[in-house]
Amino acid sequence: MLEKVRKTISRYRMLRRGDTVCVATSGGVDSAVLLHVLCSLGDELGLKLVVCHLNHGLRGKESERDFNFVKKTAQRLKLPFEGKRLGEGETRKGSLQDWARKKRYEFLEEAAAKHGARKVALGHTLDDQAETVLMRFIKGSGTTGLSGMASVRGSYIRPLLETTREEIERYAHDKGIKYVIDSTNKSKKYLRNRLRLDLIPLIEKDFNSSIKETLARTASVLARDDEFIRAEAERAIAGLIKKRDSNEITLDRKGLTGLNEALAVRVFLKAASIVGSVSGLYTPNVDSFLTLVKAKRPNAVVNLPGGLYLKRVYNDITLSTKGLDKPLPFDTELTVPGLTRVDGAGLRLRARVLEKRPLRLEKPGTAYFDYDALLKPLRVRSFRAGDRMRPMGMEGHKKLKDIFIDARVPRAERVNIPLVESGGKLIWAAGLRQAEEFKVTRSTKKILKITLL
Repeated sequence: MLEKVRKTISRYRMLRRGDTVCVATSGGVDSAVLLHVLCSLGDELGLKLVVCHLNHGLRGKESERDFNFVKKTAQRLKLPFEGKRLGEGETRKGSLQDWARKKRYEFLEEAAAKHGARKVALGHTLDDQAETVLMRFIKGSGTTGLSGMASVRGSYIRPLLETTREEIERYAHDKGIKYVIDSTNKSKKYLRNRLRLDLIPLIEKDFNSSIKETLARTASVLARDDEFIRAEAERAIAGLIKKRDSNEITLDRKGLTGLNEALAVRVFLKAASIVGSVSGLYTPNVDSFLTLVKAKRPNAVVNLPGGLYLKRVYNDITLSTKGLDKPLPFDTELTVPGLTRVDGAGLRLRARVLEKRPLRLEKPGTAYFDYDALLKPLRVRSFRAGDRMRPMGMEGHKKLKDIFIDARVPRAERVNIPLVESGGKLIWAAGLRQAEEFKVTRSTKKILKITLL
């Protein structure tokens, strides 16, 4: 196994001679073997190792046991020990696992800075990689997520990522390496544990005895593709940014529509990482982004996980963590003929009077009316509770709220849908439904054409 790890380190150029390496050591078998392997390779690589352990304080006496075990291991090996206990007053946000991971990486970065370490070694194995890929697949991840954990990510390295847990446990047994067991690894309240204890053994038994290796190999292939698309996205986004600060980024929609869809998605994920995090974004969120970019409706808002908001106003696509201002109601006269702007809602409507009946009337962003039958002036206003209209082809009236529901218009967007009114009657919910009243007939002489831009 030692030779296998040596090849992994060499293949991914994880270490250079004389490196100082912080070794993340939980006390479990994986990290215990990682520490032993790096000690074994220490002389030939001239490594300086620092044993690092964070006590999250989540398992009471067992957490304290692990802390003391790792500290004594470092003393026995005559290596520097960097340990930290989190206090009871530590604020936790989000899921417990996400919070613990965040604190762990913060601690490791602090330890690396303190000791001048160029690398931080993590004990993730091939089994961990397989579990990660399967878990992300179940949750609905794209290529980036399915590429799994990187062998090298900045200062972080994973020397055991091509080594199975079975090989590691056998190595620990043969070398007499002592380690502790985390009792929560048997708890099935965590998805990863259920995959490891139930699903993967079932797949191994009935479908593919080498499923772990298959998943890890697939992750490696996807990682290569992902790296190429990621680099292309980095180049593409540079030409699409219209405005940017630490909490908000605005991209050019026209530029996005000209990209290959896979590349556009990566630009979206890159933008999300700039202002927030991509950890909670999955396929449905990506689909929402693509729909928003391609849709004919010029303004829309989508709530995303992690406190992110996705907003379109004409050709601006904005990702933000600032939150959204509550839309203001509007009510203004429609200029006929001419262009009417409703800047607060990001709306524009163009009205024209035609002498001839149009050949096609089915465009969703355009409506046609009998101009002479209309009561002027026409008005453009926002939705009000209790609004009703008589949709074309219906005998009776229908609540506008129900029309929005049928069209799956999110509640937050409804106030931004322009409603055209004639003599107190709603004649058009722009882009959705036109009223039966004032429709174009054979006797119509002049036609009013209204287009939502």
